[in-house]
Amino acid sequence: MGICLDSTVIIDFLNGRKEAIAIVGEFKDKDSLFTTEINVFEVLFGIYLKKVVNEEELDNANNFFNALDVLSFDDGCGSEAVSLQASLVKSAKMIEQADIFISAIIKKNGFSKIITRNKNHFSRIDGIEVINY
Repeated sequence: MGICLDSTVIIDFLNGRKEAIAIVGEFKDKDSLFTTEINVFEVLFGIYLKKVVNEEELDNANNFFNALDVLSFDDGCGSEAVSLQASLVKSAKMIEQADIFISAIIKKNGFSKIITRNKNHFSRIDGIEVINY
């Protein structure tokens, strides 16, 4: 079984936050950890958005992603995402579209867990277990 690393935990890990380092360390030996192309986008966007791109920070992020499986938004993810989004809209529990895409990738690939500080959003998705830190 695999566990998705959300952008929050990746950013905190790369910034040396003890809680993130501990939670990643706790699960890395028990389960296979992965992330999604959406998370790669979110993390790298934050780095490139700065006035001056810190090359060391960029290298650290790329090295981190190279050590993980990174799942793509591919065949079947669009259908899964639209189903999730429609359900959330109908129940007035809408979340950011990027989080819907991340959830669709997780579910489409047969996984159900995510490590994140964003419990409020991901807990709205049926079938996704949030591991908060």
